[in-house]
Amino acid sequence: MSDPSLFAVVYERHGVPVRRYVARRVGVADGDDLAAEVFARAFRARGKFRPEYSSALPWLMGVANNVIADHRRVERHRLATLEQLASDASQQVASRDADLTLETVRALRGLPASHRDALLLLVWGELSRDEVAAALGVPIGTVNSRIARARKRLASDLALTRRASSTDLRVVGDSNA
Repeated sequence: MSDPSLFAVVYERHGVPVRRYVARRVGVADGDDLAAEVFARAFRARGKFRPEYSSALPWLMGVANNVIADHRRVERHRLATLEQLASDASQQVASRDADLTLETVRALRGLPASHRDALLLLVWGELSRDEVAAALGVPIGTVNSRIARARKRLASDLALTRRASSTDLRVVGDSNA
């Protein structure tokens, strides 16, 4: 991929999935700019690309994760904003993030960054586990472990939140209390 003219093919093939993944991680407003940064960095580093897979997508997603890591403060701010929006029961979160409840956002924020990255590459980035491993530059076993731990912690955190919410409702509705 050292020939610059071949890079146009890579962009045409993988531009949409990279933009979609980055936008879901950092928001639509910053997504296009950061996706452009992904391809700018990838173009500059095209000599380092190793065709281990039949697709350049895992490599590009790894570059995307590095760009996102550099932009982590904006992501934390966005998650805090989503948390604030989700806490207002009368206000709906933006359409693309409608499935993100306050509890889900809080649980995602509570995950270690490496676990959150692996899980979000799998779910939002729509990569296979092998591709997640390539994107993160870690063995498949590490990816499997991170995803399993992230899912277990999310399930636990969400179950605790639901139990606490149902207990709060019973106390409020209990006339004998």
